[in-house]
Amino acid sequence: MNVLTDPRIESLRKTAGESGKLEYAVGTNYFQINLLNENINLWKQTFQQNNPTDNLLLACDKNTEDLLISKLTWVVGSAIRGTRVSNATEAKKLLTHMGVANELAKAAVEHCPGLAEDLVWAFYLERHGWLTATPVARSDNQTTRTEER
Repeated sequence: MNVLTDPRIESLRKTAGESGKLEYAVGTNYFQINLLNENINLWKQTFQQNNPTDNLLLACDKNTEDLLISKLTWVVGSAIRGTRVSNATEAKKLLTHMGVANELAKAAVEHCPGLAEDLVWAFYLERHGWLTATPVARSDNQTTRTEER
């Protein structure tokens, strides 16, 4: 299913309104969902270069090391890496291993529908240190294992 027509993403977009962004205060930090078409399409282009079974794209500080010892960082100058996690708990665990505060990783699980299920999500840090997520649009010929069943 195309993320741009997924009813869960449409619901988030309606809530976000014209800004195209949702911001959730988490303690002294923020979790943000960026739903702007240009951002979704940029991540789509990146996803097309990755394994079609990946369900996470991550802006990492390193391209060569195990993801568990990489840190999540901002997009500019980062190594965008894809991976597949089997469930939202595993996604939260990976984000925390990558240096994301537990509360922010928990917010991602709570507010990103289809995370580690049937939607691909990209995660990165904004320069303010905010954790930001964007749903990733797939090409028509890219499917997940869930969709292939």
